Amino acid sequence: MICAHCGTEIADKALICYRCGHATTEPRVKPPVEGSLFERPRRRRLPIVAIVILIVLIALVLAWLLGGVGPAASRYPAEAGTSLATFLHALGDRLQRIA
Repeated sequence: MICAHCGTEIADKALICYRCGHATTEPRVKPPVEGSLFERPRRRRLPIVAIVILIVLIALVLAWLLGGVGPAASRYPAEAGTSLATFLHALGDRLQRIA
């Protein structure tokens, strides 16, 4: 077969010319007419992120409210609810007892 663009002898089953790079046949799938795929507007991820943050905050508040009662609260009576580290430590203790 001979390339229609540059006249180079190429293999009969070649999809492109090795010399000029042009296709030897028409493409099977045509590109979209309305424009590039990269110019389309992206979906916003803000609602998903906001929902995840809200769920985490609700879980922390519930754990804090439920953590104020029982053996975990009696371990740290002077520091109960004063710092995030204390809260996380008490939450970790509770989770270890559950598991």
